[in-house]
Amino acid sequence: MSGQMVTLIGAALAAAVLALVLKKDSPALALMVAVAGVLVLMTGLIEPAGQLIHAAKSLLSELDGSETIYVPIIKAVGIAAAVRIAGAVCQDAGQAALAAQLELAGTAAAIVVCLPLLTEVLELVNRMIA
Repeated sequence: MSGQMVTLIGAALAAAVLALVLKKDSPALALMVAVAGVLVLMTGLIEPAGQLIHAAKSLLSELDGSETIYVPIIKAVGIAAAVRIAGAVCQDAGQAALAAQLELAGTAAAIVVCLPLLTEVLELVNRMIA
């Protein structure tokens, strides 16, 4: 894994430097290089992400009734990561308003996936009061 991380870091730095060099003369091409760099990094993270998902599933299967608690949190973290990456690309493209809208949509989506967790908490409070 550490060798793969070195490769991913090198690819990210190469894409960043190339985008920086191209930005003055061709901002559109610089953005495409940055997006290509992001895609390369995401491709390199498919296997580790799969291992992480497998480990999380096996851990959750050992805990009683915890799916309603932990799955929304995991989904919200995934939404936050995706929005962070896409928002950074929008910022690099000079589209700050688009990035802000994306963050707002991501926040709404994270709240929606956490609604089952809120329901569980409210039911727990009701059981404690009764």
